[in-house]
Parts: sequence; C-alpha cells; structure tokens
Amino acid sequence: MRITNNMVTQLAVSQFDTSRQKLEEAQRKVTTGKSFSSASEDPTAAVSVMANNGALRALDQYKRNIDSATSRLSFEESATSQLSDLLSRAKELAVAQATDTSSPESRQAAKAEVNQILQQAVVLANTQDGTGFLFGGTKSDQPPFTVDTSGSVYTFSASGGAGNRQVEIAAGQRANTAHDGTQVFGTTSAGVLKTIQDLATALDTGTAAAVTAVIPNLDSAFTHTQTVVSEVGARQNQMQIASANVSAFSQNLVALNSSLQDVDLETAVTELVGRQTAYQAAMSATSRVMNLNLTDYLR
Repeated sequence: MRITNNMVTQLAVSQFDTSRQKLEEAQRKVTTGKSFSSASEDPTAAVSVMANNGALRALDQYKRNIDSATSRLSFEESATSQLSDLLSRAKELAVAQATDTSSPESRQAAKAEVNQILQQAVVLANTQDGTGFLFGGTKSDQPPFTVDTSGSVYTFSASGGAGNRQVEIAAGQRANTAHDGTQVFGTTSAGVLKTIQDLATALDTGTAAAVTAVIPNLDSAFTHTQTVVSEVGARQNQMQIASANVSAFSQNLVALNSSLQDVDLETAVTELVGRQTAYQAAMSATSRVMNLNLTDYLR
C-alpha cells in the first residue's frame, strides 16, 4: 500500500490531538485535584458525589439550626438563672416581714423592693435574642408581658408568650429552642410573676400573716424555675449531641467524596510528567519524519 505524505500528516495530527487531550486531562487533574470534571467521565462516582453534596447541604442547615437553638438556650439559661436570684431575694424579704417584729413601715419598704423585683422579672420575660422576643413563643415579634408601675403595687399583663418555636436538627427530628413565656413566668392568674405581685400586695395591705401565706407560693415558684433551668440544661446537652453527630456525619461524607473524586497528587504529577515527555518526544520524532524529502529516501 502506498503511503502518501498526506496520510502521514493526518496520522500525525490525529496522534497529536490524542496526546494533547491526555496531556490536558493530566494537567486538569493536577490543577483541580479531582479525578473527573463531568459526570460523563465517571457516572457512578458522579451520582454518589452529587447525592453526598445534597446531604452535606442539609447537614449545613441542621448545623445552623442547632447553633441558633444553642444561642437561644444560652439566653434562656441566663434569664432563668437571674429569675431564680430574684425569687430568692423575694423569699428573703417575705421571711423577714413575716415575723412579729415587722412593722407597716418595714413592709412598705420591702414592698417597694418587691415592686422592683416584679419589674426586673418582666424585663427578663421580655428578653430578646436578636431574632425576636425569646419567650414570645409563636408571637416572637411582640413582648409577651408588660408592667404597670403607676399604682402602689406594680401589676403586669400578659399579651402573648404561648407556643414553642421548633427547629429541625436532623432528618425528621425537631426540637424546642426555648420555653415560652407562659411556661416560665405564668399568666396573670398564676405563676412566677403573679406570686411576686401577690407578695407586694400582701406587704402593702396585709399583715405578717398575709405575708406568711405567700411564702409557700414563692417556694413553688422557685422550684418551678429550677425545673425550667434543668430542662434548659437537658436541651443544651441535646444540642451538643446533635451538633457532634452532624459534624461527624459531615466529616464522613467529605471523606467519602474525597475518595470518590480526589486524585493522589504524587501519582497525578508523575502521570503529567510522563505524558509531557511522551508528547514532546512524539513532536520531535514527527518533526524529523515530516522534514524528510525524496532525496533523503534515495540516499
């Protein structure tokens, strides 16, 4: 069969193109660190990587939810701990004024402090966490309680604070981010705030016996608040466990993706150098062949 210069040229161009593509592929692997850049190169691995990436995006959202819930729980822990301190002080005042040595004047002085305790408790009930009122429940855009300081005894009103806000911390798993105002502070008819208000009323108009009658309710209010503090701690532990699980799962998925698409850099560089050498050798050999003429063949 007669081999013409045109056939040699076409064969050389075809081989150069193949070598160039392999060289570019080797360069891409070294540059990107990935074994493939499109799904067509490795469909099975590509499908797994895309599924893992979707799971990683979901895990990132769970992590943001957990971080947000943890932040709110920290706010709640601080607020309920301060509320416990206020109740302890109210109990001290009640015990001091429930004796026969107390006088109307001392009870009036104590009442003024209890009024301030009620006002501070309402401030805690209206704590904001950056996204709304912490104890606002499903109405986090409005304060759950207000206080009226116009009278001799301060009073309060409840304008919301019911319903728990929840976030998803794992697939199919939701968790409460904070107690609502009713659960912690009660209502206008019963609860922590009502007990403090009742103490102020007893100090203002009552006797030592009237003050004594409020003390059991103060103990119940304190016990209730401590229960809430314990529940907050349990929820914080839940968030820590959920966060650790999300982090571990994320690391596993990242490692799996790496095994599916990342290349060994040393192997990739060795392959690149080999293909560069082969490409240059092919160009050199072809150049010498293409430069031959009829005289060179007749020698």
